[in-house]
Amino acid sequence: MRNKSRVIAVMMILTMWFSFASCDDELVEEQDSTEVVEPIVDENNDGTTVADTTGGTNTENRPIIENQTFNKTLIIDGHENDSLIIRNCTFENMSDIALLIKTVDHVIIRDCIFRNLQSHAIFLQAGQSSDDILIEGNEIYNVSGIGIFAGEDHINTKCLGNIINEVGLVNIDGHTPHGIYLCGKNFMIEGNTISKCGSEDGKGVGISVRSYGTISKNKIYDGKASGISFSSDHSAFYGTLLIENNVIFDNFENAISLYMSNEDSPLGKVTVRFNTLLSGNKPVIYANTWKSMESELESLGNILIRTDGDINYVDVSTSNPFIESQNLVSSGDLGFSDFTDRDFHLISGSKALNFAVGILDFPRKDMEDKNRSSSDLDAGAYEAK
Repeated sequence: MRNKSRVIAVMMILTMWFSFASCDDELVEEQDSTEVVEPIVDENNDGTTVADTTGGTNTENRPIIENQTFNKTLIIDGHENDSLIIRNCTFENMSDIALLIKTVDHVIIRDCIFRNLQSHAIFLQAGQSSDDILIEGNEIYNVSGIGIFAGEDHINTKCLGNIINEVGLVNIDGHTPHGIYLCGKNFMIEGNTISKCGSEDGKGVGISVRSYGTISKNKIYDGKASGISFSSDHSAFYGTLLIENNVIFDNFENAISLYMSNEDSPLGKVTVRFNTLLSGNKPVIYANTWKSMESELESLGNILIRTDGDINYVDVSTSNPFIESQNLVSSGDLGFSDFTDRDFHLISGSKALNFAVGILDFPRKDMEDKNRSSSDLDAGAYEAK
């Protein structure tokens, strides 16, 4: 079917019933009364078919769904749909999941809008598997459930440059609401802006992960819980969790929280480096590590700000503490462009300038892709040069 560029889109007619997977938050879905729609043009633009997969700017000879509006769940399943591109589509006004990815590889979801949803926006279904799903440049807002949600067997997932605002507003079928929630290994979460995430009862994290990968160049603020959180209730395969070049501020809980209790398949290493992190009433970084004695923890080159005046910036169990190097701590303005408006670019005379000189292992680019140099290395996510 791939050589004919056929795409199967399943539109849900009845409400979907859910059953829980064995892990705490994952979702396994059972479907009934579905309609299989052939890949034809939706002339009425009513969300009941998919786009013509033959035309447009398909320079890579990949099947495409584009320029469509969906008001019912779109399901992508089966390796005949590998390399599918979903772009410039709008998913809106739904009571169920907007886009459901099952067993399929190399799908690109780009430049779409997800809005006014009563469930999750993008769900890589637990109990299914995928490899190399790219979710890039999308706008996700006013979503009651999780913005981007992937089960454990979805690996090498990339979430790049998405704008996520006002998501995770309520628990959906018992699932804690998050902006981005990935359980699979070797993820890349980079360049996303996540704001006002979480429910009024204080649940929901901007970015929540369960395995190893990279979290870089994200801006996360005004959330109801932590900015970034790791919980070890899935296999981490002794991999490395790298958290770098992020700007996190004004979330209700810690900027970064690490819950490391998996003794069977823990992280091998956690590196938190060159982030600009601000907390108003909690330790900036919190780590519960008492069951993860094999994990190496390091924190270096960060700016840590705690505005309530408490000097406990990093709260971690003494049995397996962070190896800390040249973190710059403060209760307020260190020389930023506009501390009140949370513009953390460094200005002349900032205490962060050259503060990290001597650190040898650092990201070669800052949050805005400016080059870093060992000879004049600044602390935090931004280089002044």
